[in-house]
Formats: sequence, C-alpha cells, structure tokens
Amino acid sequence: MTILKKTASSDEGGPRSTTAALLPLAVMLPAVTVMFHDRFGAVASAALVAMSLVLVAAGGALLARTTAQADAAAARARRDADVLDALEPLAGARR
Repeated sequence: MTILKKTASSDEGGPRSTTAALLPLAVMLPAVTVMFHDRFGAVASAALVAMSLVLVAAGGALLARTTAQADAAAARARRDADVLDALEPLAGARR
C-alpha cells in the first residue's frame, strides 16, 4: 500500500504518468493489427499502425520535455547553491 500512497501523492506525476499510460496503448495497437489483419481492411490496418507511431512519438516528446525540465531544475539548483556559497564570506565578515 505504501507504493500506492507514494504514487498518489507524487507531485511529479504529470508527463511521466501520461507517458506510462500511452505505452500499453502504443504496444497494443500493432498487436491488434497483427492479430486481426484478416478481418480489417488495408486502410484500417494502416490507420492502426500510424496511430501507434503517433502514440510512440507523443510519448517520446513527453519524456524529452520531462527530461529537459529536470535538467533545467538541476541547473537552477546548482546556480542557487553557487550563489549561496558566494555569499557565505559576507556572513563571516559581519561577526
């Protein structure tokens, strides 16, 4: 149950959870196309394959955006730490 609590209370669940939700659908569409290709026409099969490619591309874009945001947050934290380290000598001079 602690896993469910951590997942439910996570603030970083936006893009990553959407990407994780798209993954089963992106895997399922080609599988359905292969299983039922005899019943579907060529146009329906091509549409399912195209839709799965779009879902994979959307998942990749969301993951790339999340990675870029994480990198920007890490860089901002590093800059903040550098500024605080640079200000430490000023606090020692007041003593």
